[in-house]
Amino acid sequence: MNLSLLKDGFVLPLAQIKTALCLLVLMHFSANGDEMKIQSLTLEDAIKRTVGSHPQLEIFRFKSEALDGETQTAELNPGYSIGIELENILGTGEVSGVKEAEVTLSLSSVIELGDKPQARIAVFDAQRSQLAVEKRVATLDVLGEVNRRYINVLMEQALLALAVKAEELARYTYQAVAKRVDAGASPQLEKMRAESALAKARLDVMLANKRLEQRKSSLAIMWGDTSPSFEEVEGNLFSFPAATSLASLLNMLSASPSLQIYAEKSRVGEARLRLAQANSQYDISWSAGVRRIQGIDETAFAAGVSVPLFQSQRNLGQYNAEKSRLDEIEQARQAQQRELFHQLNQLVFARERASLEVQTLSESIIPPLENALVQVENAYNEGRFSYLEWTATRKELLDRQYALIQAASAIHHRNVDIESLTGLSIQTSLVNAAPNAAYPRNKFE
Repeated sequence: MNLSLLKDGFVLPLAQIKTALCLLVLMHFSANGDEMKIQSLTLEDAIKRTVGSHPQLEIFRFKSEALDGETQTAELNPGYSIGIELENILGTGEVSGVKEAEVTLSLSSVIELGDKPQARIAVFDAQRSQLAVEKRVATLDVLGEVNRRYINVLMEQALLALAVKAEELARYTYQAVAKRVDAGASPQLEKMRAESALAKARLDVMLANKRLEQRKSSLAIMWGDTSPSFEEVEGNLFSFPAATSLASLLNMLSASPSLQIYAEKSRVGEARLRLAQANSQYDISWSAGVRRIQGIDETAFAAGVSVPLFQSQRNLGQYNAEKSRLDEIEQARQAQQRELFHQLNQLVFARERASLEVQTLSESIIPPLENALVQVENAYNEGRFSYLEWTATRKELLDRQYALIQAASAIHHRNVDIESLTGLSIQTSLVNAAPNAAYPRNKFE
Protein backbone atom coordinates (compact mmCIF):
# COMPACT_ATOMS: atom_id res chain seq x y z
CA MET A 1 0.00 0.00 0.00
CA ASN A 2 1.43 3.42 -0.98
CA LEU A 3 0.88 5.70 2.03
CA SER A 4 1.28 9.45 1.65
CA LEU A 5 0.55 12.75 3.34
CA LEU A 6 -1.16 15.73 1.74
CA LYS A 7 0.20 19.20 2.41
CA ASP A 8 -0.60 22.35 0.43
CA GLY A 9 -1.76 20.28 -2.49
CA PHE A 10 1.43 18.18 -2.67
CA VAL A 11 1.42 14.47 -2.01
CA LEU A 12 4.55 13.25 -0.13
CA PRO A 13 5.41 9.56 -0.13
CA LEU A 14 6.00 8.07 3.32
CA ALA A 15 9.51 6.93 2.36
CA GLN A 16 10.58 10.53 1.78
CA ILE A 17 9.07 11.53 5.10
CA LYS A 18 11.09 8.82 6.90
CA THR A 19 14.26 9.97 5.15
CA ALA A 20 13.67 13.56 6.18
CA LEU A 21 13.08 12.53 9.80
CA CYS A 22 16.31 10.51 9.86
CA LEU A 23 18.25 13.50 8.54
CA LEU A 24 16.77 15.70 11.24
CA VAL A 25 17.77 13.19 13.93
CA LEU A 26 21.33 12.97 12.58
CA MET A 27 21.61 16.76 12.47
CA HIS A 28 20.38 16.91 16.08
CA PHE A 29 22.99 14.47 17.36
CA SER A 30 25.70 16.17 15.28
CA ALA A 31 24.80 19.52 16.80
CA ASN A 32 24.87 18.01 20.30
CA GLY A 33 28.28 16.50 19.62
CA ASP A 34 29.64 19.90 18.59
CA GLU A 35 28.20 21.45 21.74
CA MET A 36 29.86 18.83 23.92
CA LYS A 37 33.30 19.66 22.52
CA ILE A 38 34.66 22.69 24.36
CA GLN A 39 37.05 25.21 22.87
CA SER A 40 39.68 25.26 25.63
CA LEU A 41 40.57 23.29 28.73
CA THR A 42 42.21 24.59 31.89
CA LEU A 43 44.59 22.69 34.12
CA GLU A 44 42.10 22.93 36.96
CA ASP A 45 39.41 21.29 34.80
CA ALA A 46 41.81 18.52 33.78
CA ILE A 47 42.67 17.82 37.42
CA LYS A 48 39.01 17.71 38.48
CA ARG A 49 38.11 15.32 35.69
CA THR A 50 41.00 13.01 36.52
CA VAL A 51 40.69 12.94 40.32
CA GLY A 52 36.96 12.24 40.11
CA SER A 53 37.29 9.14 37.94
CA HIS A 54 40.82 7.74 37.98
CA PRO A 55 40.84 4.01 38.90
CA GLN A 56 44.21 4.31 40.62
CA LEU A 57 42.50 6.47 43.24
CA GLU A 58 39.20 4.56 43.28
CA ILE A 59 40.90 1.38 44.51
CA PHE A 60 41.56 3.04 47.87
CA ARG A 61 37.83 3.11 48.57
CA PHE A 62 37.73 -0.67 48.30
CA LYS A 63 40.87 -1.02 50.37
CA SER A 64 39.24 1.09 53.07
CA GLU A 65 36.10 -1.07 52.95
CA ALA A 66 38.27 -4.18 53.26
CA LEU A 67 39.93 -2.73 56.38
CA ASP A 68 36.48 -1.99 57.83
CA GLY A 69 35.52 -5.61 57.37
CA GLU A 70 38.73 -6.86 58.95
CA THR A 71 38.20 -4.47 61.86
CA GLN A 72 34.72 -5.88 62.43
CA THR A 73 36.23 -9.34 62.63
CA ALA A 74 38.97 -8.17 65.01
CA GLU A 75 36.38 -6.67 67.36
CA LEU A 76 34.64 -10.01 67.84
CA ASN A 77 35.04 -11.83 71.13
CA PRO A 78 35.89 -15.53 71.08
CA GLY A 79 32.93 -17.60 69.91
CA TYR A 80 31.08 -20.30 71.81
CA SER A 81 31.08 -23.99 70.93
CA ILE A 82 28.58 -26.65 71.87
CA GLY A 83 29.64 -30.28 72.11
CA ILE A 84 28.29 -33.73 72.82
CA GLU A 85 30.52 -36.45 74.22
CA LEU A 86 29.55 -40.15 74.47
CA GLU A 87 31.43 -42.59 76.71
CA ASN A 88 31.10 -46.29 77.62
CA ILE A 89 29.03 -47.28 74.61
CA LEU A 90 29.19 -50.29 72.33
CA GLY A 91 31.72 -51.97 74.56
CA THR A 92 31.89 -55.57 75.84
CA GLY A 93 30.66 -57.22 78.97
CA GLU A 94 29.24 -54.83 81.52
CA VAL A 95 29.53 -51.85 79.14
CA SER A 96 28.00 -53.49 76.10
CA GLY A 97 25.32 -51.54 74.27
CA VAL A 98 24.30 -48.25 75.93
CA LYS A 99 23.25 -49.43 79.37
CA GLU A 100 26.37 -47.89 80.98
CA ALA A 101 26.58 -44.94 78.59
CA GLU A 102 27.60 -41.47 79.75
CA VAL A 103 26.47 -38.50 77.68
CA THR A 104 27.91 -35.03 78.26
CA LEU A 105 26.40 -31.89 76.70
CA SER A 106 28.83 -28.99 77.12
CA LEU A 107 29.34 -25.32 76.19
CA SER A 108 32.92 -24.07 75.74
CA SER A 109 34.80 -20.89 74.85
CA VAL A 110 38.03 -18.98 75.48
CA ILE A 111 38.75 -16.07 77.81
CA GLU A 112 41.28 -13.77 76.12
CA LEU A 113 43.77 -12.08 78.43
CA GLY A 114 46.24 -9.31 77.68
CA ASP A 115 43.83 -6.95 75.85
CA LYS A 116 44.13 -8.89 72.62
CA PRO A 117 40.99 -7.43 70.97
CA GLN A 118 42.23 -3.88 71.54
CA ALA A 119 45.65 -4.82 70.17
CA ARG A 120 44.10 -6.30 67.02
CA ILE A 121 41.94 -3.22 66.47
CA ALA A 122 44.98 -0.96 66.95
CA VAL A 123 46.73 -2.74 64.06
CA PHE A 124 43.88 -2.01 61.66
CA ASP A 125 43.58 1.57 62.88
CA ALA A 126 47.26 2.08 62.08
CA GLN A 127 46.77 0.44 58.68
CA ARG A 128 43.91 2.83 57.99
CA SER A 129 46.19 5.81 58.69
CA GLN A 130 48.81 4.30 56.44
CA LEU A 131 46.22 3.84 53.70
CA ALA A 132 45.35 7.55 53.87
CA VAL A 133 48.99 8.51 53.28
CA GLU A 134 49.29 5.93 50.49
CA LYS A 135 46.27 7.53 48.82
CA ARG A 136 47.93 10.92 49.11
CA VAL A 137 51.08 9.56 47.48
CA ALA A 138 49.00 8.00 44.69
CA THR A 139 47.10 11.27 44.25
CA LEU A 140 50.37 13.17 43.88
CA ASP A 141 51.52 10.66 41.27
CA VAL A 142 48.27 11.00 39.31
CA LEU A 143 48.27 14.79 39.55
CA GLY A 144 51.90 14.85 38.48
CA GLU A 145 51.08 12.80 35.39
CA VAL A 146 48.15 15.10 34.55
CA ASN A 147 50.46 18.10 34.85
CA ARG A 148 53.11 16.48 32.65
CA ARG A 149 50.64 15.61 29.91
CA TYR A 150 49.05 19.05 30.13
CA ILE A 151 52.47 20.67 29.76
CA ASN A 152 53.19 18.42 26.77
CA VAL A 153 50.00 19.64 25.06
CA LEU A 154 50.93 23.24 25.82
CA MET A 155 54.41 22.64 24.44
CA GLU A 156 53.06 21.06 21.24
CA GLN A 157 50.72 24.02 20.78
CA ALA A 158 53.73 26.34 20.94
CA LEU A 159 55.68 24.10 18.55
CA LEU A 160 52.74 24.09 16.14
CA ALA A 161 52.61 27.88 16.26
CA LEU A 162 56.33 27.96 15.54
CA ALA A 163 55.91 25.51 12.64
CA VAL A 164 53.15 27.69 11.17
CA LYS A 165 55.40 30.76 11.44
CA ALA A 166 58.22 28.78 9.83
CA GLU A 167 55.90 27.87 6.96
CA GLU A 168 54.91 31.50 6.51
CA LEU A 169 58.56 32.48 6.45
CA ALA A 170 59.37 29.71 3.96
CA ARG A 171 56.51 30.87 1.73
CA TYR A 172 57.73 34.45 1.90
CA THR A 173 61.25 33.27 1.11
CA TYR A 174 60.02 31.27 -1.87
CA GLN A 175 58.13 34.26 -3.24
CA ALA A 176 61.15 36.51 -2.85
CA VAL A 177 63.47 33.96 -4.48
CA ALA A 178 61.01 33.32 -7.32
CA LYS A 179 60.82 37.05 -7.97
CA ARG A 180 64.60 37.30 -8.28
CA VAL A 181 64.81 34.16 -10.42
CA ASP A 182 62.11 35.41 -12.76
CA ALA A 183 64.00 38.68 -13.02
CA GLY A 184 67.17 36.78 -13.92
CA ALA A 185 68.99 37.96 -10.79
CA SER A 186 69.34 34.49 -9.27
CA PRO A 187 69.80 31.00 -10.70
CA GLN A 188 66.88 28.57 -11.11
CA LEU A 189 68.53 26.29 -8.55
CA GLU A 190 67.69 28.71 -5.72
CA LYS A 191 64.00 28.61 -6.63
CA MET A 192 64.06 24.80 -6.53
CA ARG A 193 65.67 24.87 -3.11
CA ALA A 194 63.14 27.40 -1.82
CA GLU A 195 60.30 25.27 -3.19
CA SER A 196 61.70 22.20 -1.43
CA ALA A 197 62.11 24.16 1.81
CA LEU A 198 58.48 25.30 1.58
CA ALA A 199 57.30 21.71 1.12
CA LYS A 200 59.38 20.65 4.12
CA ALA A 201 57.84 23.47 6.20
CA ARG A 202 54.35 22.31 5.22
CA LEU A 203 55.27 18.77 6.24
CA ASP A 204 56.52 20.07 9.59
CA VAL A 205 53.14 21.74 10.18
CA MET A 206 51.28 18.52 9.43
CA LEU A 207 53.56 16.52 11.71
CA ALA A 208 53.19 19.12 14.46
CA ASN A 209 49.41 18.78 14.17
CA LYS A 210 49.70 15.01 14.47
CA ARG A 211 51.91 15.28 17.56
CA LEU A 212 49.49 17.76 19.12
CA GLU A 213 46.52 15.43 18.56
CA GLN A 214 48.48 12.56 20.11
CA ARG A 215 49.34 14.66 23.16
CA LYS A 216 45.72 15.78 23.54
CA SER A 217 44.51 12.18 23.36
CA SER A 218 47.10 11.16 25.94
CA LEU A 219 45.79 13.88 28.27
CA ALA A 220 42.13 12.92 27.74
CA ILE A 221 42.90 9.29 28.57
CA MET A 222 43.70 10.41 32.13
CA TRP A 223 39.95 10.80 32.80
CA GLY A 224 38.84 7.94 30.56
CA ASP A 225 38.06 9.71 27.27
CA THR A 226 39.24 7.87 24.18
CA SER A 227 39.24 11.11 22.18
CA PRO A 228 39.79 14.68 23.39
CA SER A 229 36.67 16.80 23.89
CA PHE A 230 38.62 20.09 23.77
CA GLU A 231 40.34 22.04 21.03
CA GLU A 232 43.23 23.46 23.04
CA VAL A 233 44.54 23.90 26.57
CA GLU A 234 45.00 27.21 28.33
CA GLY A 235 48.21 28.41 29.89
CA ASN A 236 51.40 30.37 29.41
CA LEU A 237 54.41 28.19 28.76
CA PHE A 238 56.71 31.12 29.52
CA SER A 239 55.25 32.04 32.91
CA PHE A 240 57.18 30.44 35.74
CA PRO A 241 56.58 30.30 39.50
CA ALA A 242 59.13 31.67 41.92
CA ALA A 243 61.90 29.13 42.31
CA THR A 244 62.25 27.53 45.75
CA SER A 245 65.86 27.00 46.82
CA LEU A 246 67.31 23.56 47.35
CA ALA A 247 67.93 24.27 51.05
CA SER A 248 64.28 25.18 51.58
CA LEU A 249 63.09 22.10 49.73
CA LEU A 250 65.33 19.85 51.80
CA ASN A 251 64.03 21.39 55.02
CA MET A 252 60.42 20.81 53.94
CA LEU A 253 61.06 17.31 52.70
CA SER A 254 60.32 15.73 56.09
CA ALA A 255 56.63 16.59 55.54
CA SER A 256 56.64 14.83 52.19
CA PRO A 257 54.16 11.96 51.85
CA SER A 258 57.02 9.91 50.42
CA LEU A 259 58.61 10.01 53.89
CA GLN A 260 55.41 10.18 55.93
CA ILE A 261 54.50 6.77 54.60
CA TYR A 262 57.41 5.33 56.56
CA ALA A 263 56.14 6.96 59.75
CA GLU A 264 52.78 5.28 59.18
CA LYS A 265 54.49 1.97 58.47
CA SER A 266 56.34 2.36 61.77
CA ARG A 267 53.02 2.88 63.57
CA VAL A 268 51.69 -0.29 61.97
CA GLY A 269 54.85 -2.13 63.00
CA GLU A 270 54.55 -0.87 66.57
CA ALA A 271 50.92 -1.99 66.68
CA ARG A 272 51.92 -5.43 65.44
CA LEU A 273 54.66 -5.54 68.07
CA ARG A 274 52.11 -4.77 70.80
CA LEU A 275 49.86 -7.47 69.39
CA ALA A 276 52.73 -9.95 69.56
CA GLN A 277 53.26 -8.96 73.19
CA ALA A 278 49.56 -9.45 73.88
CA ASN A 279 49.65 -12.86 72.25
CA SER A 280 52.39 -13.83 74.68
CA GLN A 281 49.74 -13.76 77.41
CA TYR A 282 48.01 -17.13 77.73
CA ASP A 283 44.28 -17.55 77.14
CA ILE A 284 41.99 -19.63 79.36
CA SER A 285 39.88 -22.26 77.67
CA TRP A 286 36.81 -23.33 79.63
CA SER A 287 33.91 -25.70 79.23
CA ALA A 288 30.78 -26.40 81.27
CA GLY A 289 27.82 -28.73 80.83
CA VAL A 290 25.71 -31.58 82.15
CA ARG A 291 26.48 -35.30 82.12
CA ARG A 292 23.94 -38.12 82.04
CA ILE A 293 25.17 -41.35 83.66
CA GLN A 294 22.90 -44.07 82.34
CA GLY A 295 24.20 -46.86 84.59
CA ILE A 296 22.99 -45.22 87.82
CA ASP A 297 20.29 -43.14 86.16
CA GLU A 298 21.71 -39.85 87.48
CA THR A 299 22.68 -36.44 86.05
CA ALA A 300 25.70 -34.37 87.11
CA PHE A 301 27.35 -31.04 86.28
CA ALA A 302 30.71 -31.12 84.42
CA ALA A 303 33.23 -28.28 84.02
CA GLY A 304 36.80 -27.90 82.84
CA VAL A 305 39.56 -25.30 82.44
CA SER A 306 42.76 -25.53 80.41
CA VAL A 307 45.74 -23.15 80.15
CA PRO A 308 48.62 -23.50 77.64
CA LEU A 309 52.08 -23.89 79.11
CA PHE A 310 55.12 -21.79 78.18
CA GLN A 311 53.05 -19.44 76.00
CA SER A 312 55.47 -16.51 76.26
CA GLN A 313 58.43 -18.62 75.12
CA ARG A 314 56.43 -20.07 72.23
CA ASN A 315 55.54 -16.57 71.02
CA LEU A 316 59.05 -15.14 71.42
CA GLY A 317 59.94 -15.82 67.77
CA GLN A 318 56.96 -13.80 66.50
CA TYR A 319 57.86 -10.92 68.81
CA ASN A 320 61.47 -10.86 67.57
CA ALA A 321 60.28 -11.00 63.95
CA GLU A 322 58.00 -8.00 64.40
CA LYS A 323 60.73 -6.05 66.19
CA SER A 324 63.16 -6.72 63.33
CA ARG A 325 60.60 -5.58 60.77
CA LEU A 326 60.12 -2.38 62.75
CA ASP A 327 63.87 -1.70 62.75
CA GLU A 328 63.95 -2.44 59.02
CA ILE A 329 61.35 0.28 58.35
CA GLU A 330 63.53 2.91 59.99
CA GLN A 331 66.53 1.93 57.88
CA ALA A 332 64.36 2.01 54.75
CA ARG A 333 63.16 5.49 55.70
CA GLN A 334 66.71 6.77 56.02
CA ALA A 335 67.64 5.23 52.67
CA GLN A 336 64.58 6.80 51.01
CA GLN A 337 65.39 10.16 52.55
CA ARG A 338 68.88 10.12 51.09
CA GLU A 339 67.50 9.09 47.71
CA LEU A 340 64.99 11.95 47.81
CA PHE A 341 67.81 14.36 48.69
CA HIS A 342 69.71 13.12 45.64
CA GLN A 343 66.69 13.40 43.34
CA LEU A 344 65.86 16.89 44.57
CA ASN A 345 69.44 17.98 43.99
CA GLN A 346 69.28 16.73 40.41
CA LEU A 347 65.84 18.26 39.75
CA VAL A 348 66.80 21.67 41.11
CA PHE A 349 69.99 21.64 39.04
CA ALA A 350 68.03 20.67 35.91
CA ARG A 351 65.48 23.41 36.59
CA GLU A 352 68.19 26.04 37.08
CA ARG A 353 69.92 24.93 33.89
CA ALA A 354 66.66 25.19 31.91
CA SER A 355 65.96 28.60 33.47
CA LEU A 356 69.38 29.80 32.40
CA GLU A 357 68.73 28.52 28.88
CA VAL A 358 65.38 30.34 28.70
CA GLN A 359 66.88 33.60 29.95
CA THR A 360 69.89 33.45 27.64
CA LEU A 361 67.94 32.40 24.56
CA SER A 362 65.18 34.97 25.01
CA GLU A 363 67.44 37.89 25.96
CA SER A 364 70.83 37.35 24.31
CA ILE A 365 70.49 34.89 21.43
CA ILE A 366 67.12 35.18 19.70
CA PRO A 367 66.86 39.01 19.49
CA PRO A 368 70.21 39.39 17.62
CA LEU A 369 69.22 36.55 15.29
CA GLU A 370 65.90 38.26 14.54
CA ASN A 371 67.73 41.43 13.62
CA ALA A 372 70.29 39.48 11.63
CA LEU A 373 67.55 37.76 9.65
CA VAL A 374 66.02 41.10 8.69
CA GLN A 375 69.39 42.39 7.54
CA VAL A 376 70.21 39.22 5.59
CA GLU A 377 66.81 39.38 3.91
CA ASN A 378 67.37 42.97 2.84
CA ALA A 379 70.90 42.15 1.68
CA TYR A 380 69.60 39.18 -0.36
CA ASN A 381 66.99 41.30 -2.07
CA GLU A 382 69.77 43.78 -2.92
CA GLY A 383 71.95 40.96 -4.25
CA ARG A 384 74.67 41.32 -1.63
CA PHE A 385 74.04 37.98 0.21
CA SER A 386 73.33 34.53 -1.19
CA TYR A 387 70.27 32.38 -0.69
CA LEU A 388 72.26 29.96 1.47
CA GLU A 389 73.17 32.73 3.93
CA TRP A 390 69.52 33.71 4.18
CA THR A 391 68.27 30.18 4.79
CA ALA A 392 71.10 29.42 7.21
CA THR A 393 70.20 32.46 9.32
CA ARG A 394 66.51 31.52 9.20
CA LYS A 395 67.24 27.95 10.25
CA GLU A 396 69.45 29.10 13.11
CA LEU A 397 66.70 31.40 14.41
CA LEU A 398 64.03 28.68 14.19
CA ASP A 399 66.32 26.20 15.96
CA ARG A 400 66.88 28.63 18.81
CA GLN A 401 63.15 29.33 19.11
CA TYR A 402 62.55 25.57 19.18
CA ALA A 403 65.17 25.23 21.93
CA LEU A 404 63.47 28.03 23.87
CA ILE A 405 60.16 26.14 23.87
CA GLN A 406 61.88 22.94 24.96
CA ALA A 407 63.71 24.70 27.79
CA ALA A 408 60.52 26.38 29.03
CA SER A 409 58.75 23.04 29.00
CA ALA A 410 61.64 21.50 30.94
CA ILE A 411 61.23 24.09 33.72
CA HIS A 412 57.58 23.15 34.19
CA HIS A 413 58.36 19.43 34.05
CA ARG A 414 61.01 19.76 36.74
CA ASN A 415 58.62 21.76 38.92
CA VAL A 416 56.05 18.98 38.58
CA ASP A 417 58.66 16.38 39.54
CA ILE A 418 59.56 18.44 42.61
CA GLU A 419 55.89 18.64 43.56
CA SER A 420 55.53 14.88 43.30
CA LEU A 421 58.50 14.33 45.60
CA THR A 422 57.76 16.97 48.21
CA GLY A 423 53.99 17.35 48.07
CA LEU A 424 54.42 21.13 47.77
CA SER A 425 52.17 23.07 45.39
CA ILE A 426 54.50 25.25 43.32
CA GLN A 427 53.23 24.71 39.76
CA THR A 428 50.58 27.45 39.70
CA SER A 429 51.74 29.58 36.77
CA LEU A 430 49.94 27.46 34.17
CA VAL A 431 46.65 27.93 36.03
CA ASN A 432 46.92 31.68 36.48
CA ALA A 433 48.38 32.50 33.08
CA ALA A 434 46.55 34.15 30.24
CA PRO A 435 44.89 31.58 27.92
CA ASN A 436 46.53 32.66 24.66
CA ALA A 437 50.02 33.46 25.93
CA ALA A 438 51.51 30.26 24.57
CA TYR A 439 54.54 31.74 22.84
CA PRO A 440 56.48 34.98 23.27
CA ARG A 441 56.06 37.61 20.62
CA ASN A 442 58.74 37.74 17.97
CA LYS A 443 59.45 39.27 14.59
CA PHE A 444 57.20 36.85 12.71
CA GLU A 445 53.95 37.34 14.66
